[in-house]
Amino acid sequence: PNRDPLTPLSLLERTLRVFPGRLAVAYGDRRWTWAEFGGEIARMAGALRRAGVGPGDRVAFLAPNVPELLAAHFAVLQLHAALVAINTRLQAEEVGYILEHSGAKVVVVDAELAPAVAGIPHPLSARPTLVNLEDPVAGVTGRPLDGPTWAEFAAGAEPMALGNDLDDEDRVTSINYTSGTTGRPKGVMYTHRGAYLNALGEIVVHGLERDSVFLWTLPLFHCNGWCFP
Repeated sequence: PNRDPLTPLSLLERTLRVFPGRLAVAYGDRRWTWAEFGGEIARMAGALRRAGVGPGDRVAFLAPNVPELLAAHFAVLQLHAALVAINTRLQAEEVGYILEHSGAKVVVVDAELAPAVAGIPHPLSARPTLVNLEDPVAGVTGRPLDGPTWAEFAAGAEPMALGNDLDDEDRVTSINYTSGTTGRPKGVMYTHRGAYLNALGEIVVHGLERDSVFLWTLPLFHCNGWCFP
């Protein structure tokens, strides 16, 4: 029998529909309701689509726990592309290997972590678009890499209508790389189905309820926060 595919996109769609006015994200002095954060996700998806990102492409983020990386967990999936959230503690050679291996089309880099990309010893064959992600809350601004800031990259992009039009729940949502302790980092693929089911497990294990508030401490690059996003 036909059924809707299991995907985190359905969880986002329901939250935007049922709880649009509830607090979604708090970062520094900024607060977003789910409706507002949904707007950020839609703008990110629209900007990435304008940059040519489509189904099966990879979008890499090298950033600490900032709202843009959280939004990317939904915006990239909306395009049926795969997110590559890179360990912020890796060196340039390892970051270069991951970007080359994944074939990332767009690479969004927190300005503070730009040396790990600027120091990559060899040109990347995919020639990705580099985007400088500023973080005024942490006092990190500027354009250290040869590319636009995130604000410039997203400016004027038409927001993408959010929904769940996934064609295959076994599509890859993300590629997570090991730390490379005993060799080259190895890419591990998550699927929409796997991420959805693991997210339900997180709800049960952590005892999340209607009014739960979570202080995020785990790095978002670490197994995509174990699907907690």
